[in-house]
Amino acid sequence: METNELITTAARFVNNTNANIFLTGKAGTGKTTFLRDLATKTHKNFVIVAPTGIAALNAKGVTIHSQFLLPLGTFLPVNDPSGEHSDGARVFTQHTLARKHPLNAARKQVLRDIDLLIIDEVSMLRADVLDAIDYRLKAAKRNYKQAFGGVQVLMIGDLYQLPPVVRDHEWSIMRNHYQSAFFFDALALRESGFVYIELEKIFRQHDDVFIRILNNLRNNIASTEDIAELNKHYRENVNKNPIPEVVTLTTHNYRADEINRSALEAIDKKAFTYSAEIDGDFPESMYPVETELRLKVGAQVMFIKNDNSEGRYFNGKLATITDLDGITITVDLQGEKEALVLRQEKWENKKYTVDQKSKELEEEVVGTFMQFPIKLAWAITVHKSQGLTFDKAVIDVGKAFAPGQVYVALSRLRSLDGLILGTRIDPRVISSDAHVIDFSKRKDTQTDLNELLNAGQRHYLYHLIESAFDFSSITAQLGQRHSDKFSKTEFEDESMRTALQNIELKFKSEIENTEKFRRQLFGLVKEGDAAPLLTRMEKGSAYYAQLFEKSLSELFLHMAQVRQFTKTKTYFNFLLEIDQLLMKKYAEVSIVHYLTQCVLEGKDIDKNGPVHQRVKTFRQKLLSESEAFAEDKAAASSRKTGRKRKSSGEGGKKVKGETYKVSLALFKEDWTIAQIAEKRGLSNSTIEGHAAKLIGDGELELNHFMPEEASKEIAKAIALAEDKGISAVVDSFKGKYSYGQVRMVLAVVNRTSKKE
Repeated sequence: METNELITTAARFVNNTNANIFLTGKAGTGKTTFLRDLATKTHKNFVIVAPTGIAALNAKGVTIHSQFLLPLGTFLPVNDPSGEHSDGARVFTQHTLARKHPLNAARKQVLRDIDLLIIDEVSMLRADVLDAIDYRLKAAKRNYKQAFGGVQVLMIGDLYQLPPVVRDHEWSIMRNHYQSAFFFDALALRESGFVYIELEKIFRQHDDVFIRILNNLRNNIASTEDIAELNKHYRENVNKNPIPEVVTLTTHNYRADEINRSALEAIDKKAFTYSAEIDGDFPESMYPVETELRLKVGAQVMFIKNDNSEGRYFNGKLATITDLDGITITVDLQGEKEALVLRQEKWENKKYTVDQKSKELEEEVVGTFMQFPIKLAWAITVHKSQGLTFDKAVIDVGKAFAPGQVYVALSRLRSLDGLILGTRIDPRVISSDAHVIDFSKRKDTQTDLNELLNAGQRHYLYHLIESAFDFSSITAQLGQRHSDKFSKTEFEDESMRTALQNIELKFKSEIENTEKFRRQLFGLVKEGDAAPLLTRMEKGSAYYAQLFEKSLSELFLHMAQVRQFTKTKTYFNFLLEIDQLLMKKYAEVSIVHYLTQCVLEGKDIDKNGPVHQRVKTFRQKLLSESEAFAEDKAAASSRKTGRKRKSSGEGGKKVKGETYKVSLALFKEDWTIAQIAEKRGLSNSTIEGHAAKLIGDGELELNHFMPEEASKEIAKAIALAEDKGISAVVDSFKGKYSYGQVRMVLAVVNRTSKKE
């Protein structure tokens, strides 16, 4: 296939199948462009994640560890306690994730809502982390039958570039479960399989000799003649005297910093420093450029961002500083005559959320980084050059230490004409990883992509039917209202007591019908006759859409009534989860006929089409009507909570101090604050208060709840605050620590002062 045809096929695999996909290709084949186009065109709810902060920033996504709340360490795909597998190394398991690192409600809602997970720079992703993602999605979706909980996974990257980082002690644990540390050896992919799509046309290089040499380097078959051809471009002493408007690519950070620092100091002019403006949550690991940018007139710099307004510069464009005044920066762009006065650019750190009104997946900006989009660029590391293109560069890879580094460095150039070697290429440092080479051969044994696409589309139809007309997740969620967590939520008004029961009965009464209906649709798909399939599906969708509309109306009324009472936060959050499940399933039921028609007829799917708009309009109508309707029909109650009074005796008032004893017992069983709060139907802040009292009484130790550095930092702030109160201490941290955490440290401070 031609590259454009491959890109179209890849997009159809994403939009018209549920197959997992590995999209790869040599440097410059258009993977990044594909991702940007897909993000604006796919009809599926998706999130974009990447292994590192910078990779996430470049992909306009979030880091894997932040989205899935994964602890640092090695994940083992077993359900045993982590202590059974390691004596001291950081190890976590399925059991550990569920018990010690549970997902919070916000992230759980996001994971329940997605249909597509996009992982960029997947070459850096370890197999164990992908299996941890698999477990998180299964748990969030309550679907343990399918890999990734039924979510489609699109993995983008070039395995011949940066490999995953695995230390020796980590591999000694992982090797019992994995053939290699690369993502393709994850157990989840072994379970689900995936389609291998490689983009082959290189848009960066047009030099046939250079392309051949790069391919040979990539495939570990570089000949003596290839190395000799490269080494013709070696220039002695070039590292000692930087060439104007030419960047040096080197393997180590210290070497790049050394070259840049020496070159800047050699300029006998005044230095100016420009400080970044950081607002909100923007971790240091995501800083795109230095917070303190030190520059001089004559300095060589590189842009690290595209100019989206005027198109004057792009990521990797070189320039020379021509004027500085401490406020503004003026540069001459390489290859251009007109000077450019720079402006600061903004980078955004975001998180994915589900809007509680629309129930749609959204991006929320949680922090920003403002700085001039340049950095000193007499030298950069090979690592940071990924994604960049240069007409000319000095390649200094004599100390290459990772497979593929030489290939990555050389592939930044457009042609051999622009190559200058600072050190000769040593054949011993150019090898690619053997696991990667073996894996790449799978493409040659894979079934034809068009055949896979046809099979994938048929399978997708089964998936759409199975997903849309399976209401077991709804009845399971509704059934949780009987748990201990809601034992105290029994309203005085009978209609409020039976609201969820009535909704549950509606769906339980449809179990037999939906099973029969699904079998009919499966049979029609198998027969391959589109007309009766679409007719039957259209009628069924209309019937079940009405069921959901009625159920959602009843749920909205109940939620509006509950909102009028006090002490219902836990129960109301439970209702929000039901709302999300009903709304997602209602959308699936409403849209399944349209999606099926598009797949069968090979049409593009419009994510803003009339069917999608009808679902949105119905929800907006519910939102506007439910509050007014609830006030008219508000249940009369003699109590602010709207609940029944408890009789004295066994269910009456608790003995003083009993609530702390219950929390203490759970803390000693290594339960987290969030887990205890959920089990007891209390807020996290209440349980933190229990912890503070128990610490003050000497029943628990502070290090059970926070590291020593954090407690010292809080204790110092308490001392500096003197008698200003706990609020002043909390405010001084600007959200870094909660009231509960400060109270815990204060309990230790008070306990110590009493002893003295």
